[in-house]
Amino acid sequence: MLLRYVKGQANTTEREEGFLEAIAKHENIRMIVKDRYAGGTVDEAKKASMDLLSQLKEADGVFCPNELSTIGMLLALRDANLTSKLKFVGFDTPTPVVEALKKGEVSALITQDPTRMGYLSIKTIVDNIRGKKVPLMIDIGVRVVTRENLNDPDIQKLLTLPSMSE
Repeated sequence: MLLRYVKGQANTTEREEGFLEAIAKHENIRMIVKDRYAGGTVDEAKKASMDLLSQLKEADGVFCPNELSTIGMLLALRDANLTSKLKFVGFDTPTPVVEALKKGEVSALITQDPTRMGYLSIKTIVDNIRGKKVPLMIDIGVRVVTRENLNDPDIQKLLTLPSMSE
């Protein structure tokens, strides 16, 4: 399952489409939900997730493309006692979701590296101003966080950053 964020959000739409493209390469994986939207708040995301309970009970896994949809889905899965019944991958690492990862309620989280993003942004601007050719695509350093690598110092640096929900 995929619980999208909101229509028209370019960054999450690209995450969602990338997820669907990757899943499509696996013939043995069938998407049962891929066109539902969480909405712009945790409460809306929880309600949207609760509305999907029958499909969640059939699913083997779910992906949420941003912090708010991840938190809303987590709350719904907890209410329905489904946290241990499926693989759950979310995006961003607010403290409550990291705690859920530690407990095994979340399988993995995707996190960004804002420091690297800021550095590369300024470097690209300066290079452009100086007339240097700048790449069309720049790897911003996204990482997968699991229980196994949670204590890695490089991962820990990314987890100490503030999030939208804190």
